Amino acid sequence: MAIDNATIARRYGNALFEVAKEQDSLAETATELNEIKAALEKEPGFVVFMTSPQIDEKVKKDTLESMAKGASSLVANLLHMLFDYHRIANLESIIGEFNRLYDADRKIVRATVRTAIALEDDQKQKLAATFAKIENANQVILDEKVDPSIIGGVVLQSESHIYDGSIRSKFEQIKRLLLK
Repeated sequence: MAIDNATIARRYGNALFEVAKEQDSLAETATELNEIKAALEKEPGFVVFMTSPQIDEKVKKDTLESMAKGASSLVANLLHMLFDYHRIANLESIIGEFNRLYDADRKIVRATVRTAIALEDDQKQKLAATFAKIENANQVILDEKVDPSIIGGVVLQSESHIYDGSIRSKFEQIKRLLLK
């Protein structure tokens, strides 16, 4: 029976997080993993290359060695283990799960803020500070998206909350009330 990507990511991400925590290297591991994630985003063909049956295993292993060369032993061991168990295609998901656990441990919340026009820096800081209190977080990292369809106001969405203060949603509420 095949295991799905989410299960693999959860298992490996959780194990990696626990080992990094035991070794007191959470921040360093997170930094390394995010550098790898950025490299994967720049080279989307990497996973195809590493999983292709047409590519010689020695060439793949040499590529992996060069990737793991500057990494800590923990991250290098992860890369080798994923390669050996044919799970290198799950690397990005595993990094995502590790980051989710790392954020939860540090009480960091990532949220998307949608506005009709771009926010100024002080507005983003005030919004993040207010949302941090609501989420009981130490820090809120906002991913800003401009969406003219909301007309005005703010839509803020985290993993656990959605706050819709857009003018569009207010119009829709009024419309529903009028149609009753």
